[in-house]
Amino acid sequence: MKALDYILIFIILTSFGTICRAQTGETFGNAVKFENTVHDFGTLKLGSGEVECSFTFQNIGDGPMAIYNVVSTCGCTTVDWPKEPIMPEGKGTITIKYSNDEGPYPFDKTITVYTSNYTRPILLRVRGVCIDKEKSLKEIYPVAYGALGMRKNEFSIGNIDRGKSKSDETYVANTSSSPAKISFTSVTPGLELSVSPNPIPANSTAKLNITVNTPEGMWGKNTMTAIPTVNGTAQKGEQPLTVKCFVKEDFSGWSREEISNAALPIFKNSSYAFDPVAKGTVVKGSFSLKNQGRSTLKIYKVEADSKDLDISYPNEIGAGTSGSLDFTLDTSDRTPGEEILVIVTLTTNSPKRPMINIFIQGYIK
Repeated sequence: MKALDYILIFIILTSFGTICRAQTGETFGNAVKFENTVHDFGTLKLGSGEVECSFTFQNIGDGPMAIYNVVSTCGCTTVDWPKEPIMPEGKGTITIKYSNDEGPYPFDKTITVYTSNYTRPILLRVRGVCIDKEKSLKEIYPVAYGALGMRKNEFSIGNIDRGKSKSDETYVANTSSSPAKISFTSVTPGLELSVSPNPIPANSTAKLNITVNTPEGMWGKNTMTAIPTVNGTAQKGEQPLTVKCFVKEDFSGWSREEISNAALPIFKNSSYAFDPVAKGTVVKGSFSLKNQGRSTLKIYKVEADSKDLDISYPNEIGAGTSGSLDFTLDTSDRTPGEEILVIVTLTTNSPKRPMINIFIQGYIK
């Protein structure tokens, strides 16, 4: 009986692992799923020849899908894609070739994909660094965490629909003469990091995969961090690896009727200008906001790019009604002669205005 129990547990765990793996990749609505949307070629010797990569996608919709067009940003990239319709659950591949003849500098190219079953364009990216002469790993990967070298330690994932995941990848290096086992500590919840191969062989490169998940309650601007660990030693003396993203509502499953009846936030004024004030003055003001839509407006998050601003706001505003965002700006840490511009960002449930910026400006005399 115990043996049978162990077998059942093994089957359940194995099945669960398979389900989890099936959730990887980036999904666009209920239409298309890409295994990845970014490819990093790493370091290329200028003129060493054309390089190519592939992006695999799956039709997760109910009917056939077609790729209408795939457009590259310049003549240095050529693309090839399936011209025949892809049936439901069927897969296809978009192949991108980079000429590698532009010049000895970093490149980051955007490829725009237009499909029949998704209303918005899908963006793919290919990037890397071209060099015209041989360089050491430490020169190519100057940001050091002990033996772990990186080209940079700040990454932007861009916009993510709430409830979805988004990934990025980059090359890293082991700049030492012995293998380096890489892990991460003090990782912000929702951030996943993995290195392959791991350990990284001596004087070799590996790929770092970065995935951001968006759990319940995660909205707007988010900064996620992690501290690299090399062979069991946390590199706490360095700046942490940082990943930034913006999480917004997922409207891909909304019907046309839901979108037409959705909330529509309209500010009476999108900027607030105050008269010149002395340093240390507390400036108070408000923004009037009306929901001109047919459904309740939900304000998920309000945030400012200045720590000396406090804001109070209603979480919901009914259809056809108004509310106000009240703010207090403490100028104690400002400098005489300084021009102030504070950007306040709202994240909402409005399909037409999921992200709204309003501005506070003035002068310290």
